[in-house]
Amino acid sequence: MIYIINGLFGENMTTENIITFTEAAASKINEVLKEQGNEESYLRITLTMGENGGAGYEFGLEDKASGSDTIIESNGVKAIIDSGSTPLITGASIDYVEGMQRSGFVISNPNMPSGEGCACGGGGCGCGR
Repeated sequence: MIYIINGLFGENMTTENIITFTEAAASKINEVLKEQGNEESYLRITLTMGENGGAGYEFGLEDKASGSDTIIESNGVKAIIDSGSTPLITGASIDYVEGMQRSGFVISNPNMPSGEGCACGGGGCGCGR
């Protein structure tokens, strides 16, 4: 379930496709929040655009949202998205993948040009073509 508490969207606008977390991503995020004693915190997601057109995603924890933030909940993850990132991230999906070589978050964003992807793990986020 995804919903807006406050932010860019009015009460009658759909929020179903802003951003979704897979069960694997939600489980990992909630596991980390619990380990750090931050179970009530929001995950802040910010999308930044680089000079070369590449995208970067920043994650952080916050206790409360500002008046212009959009607050969503997907698979039990409470997230905050700033007003500048919302249009660029709408429709994205965040998954968590574990593999032999590395594990991390994978962001699929239909707003980014074809051929670009993002995988986050090991304390950082790397995006590229």
